[in-house]
Amino acid sequence: MNGRQFKDISFNMRKTIILLLLIFFSLLLKAAGPKIVSHPISDSQEKLLPGPGKENQFIFLNGIASYYAPLNFDSAIMYASQALRYATIHTNSFDVALVKVNIGNAYYFKRDFKNALVSYLSAQSILEKGPYFTELGELCLMLGHINFFIMRGEKAISYYRKALGYFQAANNETSLPAVYDAMGLTFCFSDYTPADSALIYGYKLLNYSRKLNNRPLEAYALMVVGMFYLDETKSVFIKRKALAYSDSALKMATGMNNDELISLINCNLGGYYDKSSPLSEYTGDRALARTYYDKAYAVARKTGSSYLQSRFLNYLAWIDIEEGKYDAAEKDLDISESRLNDPIRFSNQYIPVAFNDPFHKIFQYYLTQQQRADMYQFRFQLAMARGESGKAVEYLQLYYVSRDSINASQQGRQLELLMAEDEAGNQSQKIRKLAQDNELNRLKFSRTRFIFISSGAGVALLSVILLLFFQRRRLMAERRSVLMEQRLLRAQMNPHFIFNSLASIQNFVINENPDQASIYLSRFSQLVRNILDNSTEEYVPLEKEILIIENYLELQKVRYAGKFEYSISVDEMIDLENILIPPMLAQPFIENAIEHGVRHKEAMGHIDIRFHPEKGFIRIEVRDDGIGREKAHEIESKQKIRHRSMAISITRDRLEILNKKLKKKIRMEITDLKDGSGQACGTRVEFGIPMVLR
Repeated sequence: MNGRQFKDISFNMRKTIILLLLIFFSLLLKAAGPKIVSHPISDSQEKLLPGPGKENQFIFLNGIASYYAPLNFDSAIMYASQALRYATIHTNSFDVALVKVNIGNAYYFKRDFKNALVSYLSAQSILEKGPYFTELGELCLMLGHINFFIMRGEKAISYYRKALGYFQAANNETSLPAVYDAMGLTFCFSDYTPADSALIYGYKLLNYSRKLNNRPLEAYALMVVGMFYLDETKSVFIKRKALAYSDSALKMATGMNNDELISLINCNLGGYYDKSSPLSEYTGDRALARTYYDKAYAVARKTGSSYLQSRFLNYLAWIDIEEGKYDAAEKDLDISESRLNDPIRFSNQYIPVAFNDPFHKIFQYYLTQQQRADMYQFRFQLAMARGESGKAVEYLQLYYVSRDSINASQQGRQLELLMAEDEAGNQSQKIRKLAQDNELNRLKFSRTRFIFISSGAGVALLSVILLLFFQRRRLMAERRSVLMEQRLLRAQMNPHFIFNSLASIQNFVINENPDQASIYLSRFSQLVRNILDNSTEEYVPLEKEILIIENYLELQKVRYAGKFEYSISVDEMIDLENILIPPMLAQPFIENAIEHGVRHKEAMGHIDIRFHPEKGFIRIEVRDDGIGREKAHEIESKQKIRHRSMAISITRDRLEILNKKLKKKIRMEITDLKDGSGQACGTRVEFGIPMVLR
């Protein structure tokens, strides 16, 4: 079992008895609840463990740890630690790997993804040494889940593909539905690849369910395929396919009395007819959308799922706001908020038995957090519709706090995982280096004892010196990189710009201009999101960089109405999607062009931004026809303006770090422009960036 080789029949009998006792003990624990004393096993308690062999004790402790992993994290870790002690001393490395997987599972359900990753990677390094394909497949599946929840879609898909390969190598078809489901949802909810890929795995899940004649799995798969089609916006035909699959799923779920699945399918059908749909001119039917949402909510109340109730109440509130039923909308949102404050109760009624539930359990937690942000957004819309500007600003702030807390949590965990992966990689390199050093020392020892001692001492001393040297350099580089990222992010998200933008939004609200407020808010939120996303990336597609610049300039045009116009020109030879550049190099200088150039100009100013190729480089040019740097400094000194641009110093520091990694260096040149009489007529900033392709 699990790669073990038993020596005789009597041991098999003992193991069977132990497992039966374990099941009985687990049932008693489940009846009593997951509360358990979290302290090490004493000598007197150790006598109660199955015996007489240490391997029996390991099986018992590891089984308890596995049972408690999703229920009581600390107790699971405690029992797993005890099992790890027995496995390390008395059994084998495979048992050690099994315990580390259980420890990783406990941390995973605790949403401590960094420690979960450390345990999983440690177990993986052991399992890869043997033919443990099923265990490796399950491990890669969990690693994929972790990366999905921190929005690293490409990494998640990579692990899911590995899991698929391991399960196929083990001829383990029962685990394939979990992989198909996770891959489809990853393609659907991330920007890694086109949504068509989600449909590919949705159909694989559907075909597999029909192959097994598994009706619960087939109903779930039909719902998933319908949802993936609903996410498409290519044509009305595509939308109608979503309707057809959802109707089929609803009929099957109704026949099986699967309330939660019925509720979710009714929600999808409501979304099909919702007026907010991208193809509402074809499918929009607010009354029919309300009917499906009402059905979804009624069934959700039967199941007792607080998350689903909140979700459907939010949708109903939005329809009430559109129809001018403000009191009904407020009542729906009040109930929605109270449901969100209920403890999260995970239910897997709608998930087929063939599925691994770790993915959906954590997924439901994140969806609940998203519903809270949506609820605040709908409260903002309600306050706007009622003309309550004070409440509107308050709910808008709560919306941003709620949404940003989700983004901050995901980005923080991204950084933690990157650090954990780096530590694991460094540890493997150190082990390989140590093995090489030991082999070298053994060969030297075969020659003479004196040479061995001298060489060993020299290698040890040199290793310590190099380790300290490189560790110091790494720490200094990490510290400098963190400081640089903080300074860059602060420069990109200028506090004055943020406060002025929020003030503009408030001004639109107070002046009862909801359309302009909505447009400005949409652009502002998109800009902030893009800046936060790019702050963790070393290179981004040129197309994405140009989109951020354009969004930023449009917002600044609202702030400085009538002060400037701009143009962005891109050479037709440039491949916008596949050429990569460091993010936000030009933006600080565009800000300078506005703040210190055209803002002080009496006539209408102009900012010209150009992108064109030049002998293996991408040349970026930012030109303005403002008053020039010297005149701007003179004016701001007289007016005692404290706005101080950090663009030049931060960008030069960034270029110094980037150029250390590049053979061709990034060049930057700033030119003060003069007219025919020698008077300042603007500033030009040019970058020469080595061309990098995807």
